[in-house]
Order: sequence, then structure tokens, then C-alpha cells
Amino acid sequence: MLPTLLWANRQRALKVDLPKIRRIVEVALPLCVGKPRKKGLTLPPEVEITLLGEAAIAKVHGEFLEDPTPTDVITFEHGEILIGVPIAAANAKKFRHPADHEVALCAIHGLLHLLGYDDLTEKERVIMHARQEEILEEALKGV
Repeated sequence: MLPTLLWANRQRALKVDLPKIRRIVEVALPLCVGKPRKKGLTLPPEVEITLLGEAAIAKVHGEFLEDPTPTDVITFEHGEILIGVPIAAANAKKFRHPADHEVALCAIHGLLHLLGYDDLTEKERVIMHARQEEILEEALKGV
């Protein structure tokens, strides 16, 4: 059974098309669940995805991960995904694709973390990033 995705936009720094992002991630959700990294791992019944501004994501990053710099996505094992929209938007510009796609990619990245994927080593990072790109590409076809 797929979890309910609960969304909140707590940032005002950048305008995002939240309905579009939600559609992309809803299409991506079964693709994420279809190949968990660790056998038998499932998502919690509800996953909260919150969009934050630069200061808020930096505060959480510092408090929980001892790095006070802003980041694009933080995932908590209990089913909470925080997305730093300004950082995601900067990454989108760098990789030359729409900011809404990058925010959706961050949500997919968080879902994959909840399913056992990790990016602490180069090998793990390559596997996870390839999987999230594959899922985003497939999801965009279905939107």
C-alpha cells in the first residue's frame, strides 16, 4: 500500500508550482516503492514533504546533521522530507532543467532514502542518483 503524501510549502523565497510537483511525485511514488534498496523495507503510512527557505533548511541541517550550511534535501527516518527550495532551484539552474523538476527530484531522493538507498559513499551515491534520475524521467512521461 502506498503512503499518503502530506505537503506543506513553508517558504516564500521562490514561486513553485506545487500542484505540478505533487503530480510528478505521485506518479514517481510507485516507481520508488517498486525497487527498495533493502528487501522488505516499506514506507511509513504517511510521508510529510515540507518546502523550506534557505535559513530554515540551514537551521535544521545544523541542528540535526552538524552542518549549518543550507542543503537541498534532508530526510528523517520517521517519514519526513525537508526540501530547501532555494538550493534546489540553484541546482536546477546548474543542471539546466526547471526548478519544479528539481524539487520533485529532491522528494524522490528523500523517498529513496526512506527505502534504504544512501549516498554516503561514491558507489552508493552513483547507484542512488541513477535510480532517482530514472524515476524522475519515467514520472515526467506520466504527468
